[in-house]
Amino acid sequence: MIGSGFVKKQDMDPAVQNAVQTIVDAARQLETDPRTAARRVGDASSALEALDITERALSAYSAPDNHELLLDVRAARADVLAYELSRQRSMLPMLTAALARLRATSTIDDLVESIPIESAGLGYERAMFSWVHNECWVPRSMYTTSGPEEGRSILDAGAPPYHHTRDLMEVDVVRKRRPILVLDAVTNPRVHPAISPVSRSNTYVAAPVVARDHVAAFVHVDRNAATGTTDEFDRDLLAYFCESIGVMLDRFVAAKVPAEEALPGSPVSDWIDALTVREREVLRLLATGLTNAQIGARLFISAETTKTHVKKLMRKLGVSNRSQAGAMYHRLHASVDSGGSAHPRETPA
Repeated sequence: MIGSGFVKKQDMDPAVQNAVQTIVDAARQLETDPRTAARRVGDASSALEALDITERALSAYSAPDNHELLLDVRAARADVLAYELSRQRSMLPMLTAALARLRATSTIDDLVESIPIESAGLGYERAMFSWVHNECWVPRSMYTTSGPEEGRSILDAGAPPYHHTRDLMEVDVVRKRRPILVLDAVTNPRVHPAISPVSRSNTYVAAPVVARDHVAAFVHVDRNAATGTTDEFDRDLLAYFCESIGVMLDRFVAAKVPAEEALPGSPVSDWIDALTVREREVLRLLATGLTNAQIGARLFISAETTKTHVKKLMRKLGVSNRSQAGAMYHRLHASVDSGGSAHPRETPA
């Protein structure tokens, strides 16, 4: 039985049955007829449609238990998507194992570092995780089967926060909360202008990671090892994968993780995150008004090396002079001192 008086259909997948139960529970919370809500669902496609309707209704209805129900709805949608995908290919065991490993991570930072590895493990040559804040795109971690040098070069290309996501294909990922499949990445003017020349992707897929009821991140994959390209299956696979990641992020935040591991709350913290440890040390001293020679003496490096670090950090921060870089540093620490959540994470040099 599902709920009270709802008989399970013998040919209905357990994921769809669970979706019906979730919809029934939400209907009771919304004080609508559970039977009417359940009657909409006959297969995976109708379950997804009903879950979307249910999520919108819950989002508009203020009640103490709504947040947990919303998480249940999203988890149910992820499970139904998994069922749909498993009918196309026998990917589910790999997908389940990857998500289990991600769920075993203990901090948001660990999760973020692991996401590209597990994404690539689903059969892709490259995968990238990026934070998104107010349509500002900040690549955070990457994995490539070609080795770390390629990954670092792509991350470096995307390091300066990109503020014009609205001009890119990814705008639909943010605004519609739906994955995209880009088949003409080489010639399409709406791909990331700095990353595209370095990655040289012909096709790629991007999907949203929704946490705290907004798109908090992207995951990008390209070059399916089996097909040499990306297609609709890859788009749908990544959609499910990212649905589950969003639930993980939400549960981390709901568990009241330490402030330094909270989701990025300001573009400033994202910019600082793009810097290496050495670049942060240089920025800290630069913000006190020291010259390159003085900074070099403090850090036991040459003035010329210091100058190189300054040029790199200014490029990553998107500023044109030392004063602007110093002001950005002080803005971040003013936020921390006033109780904000901004806290730079360590990025390997």
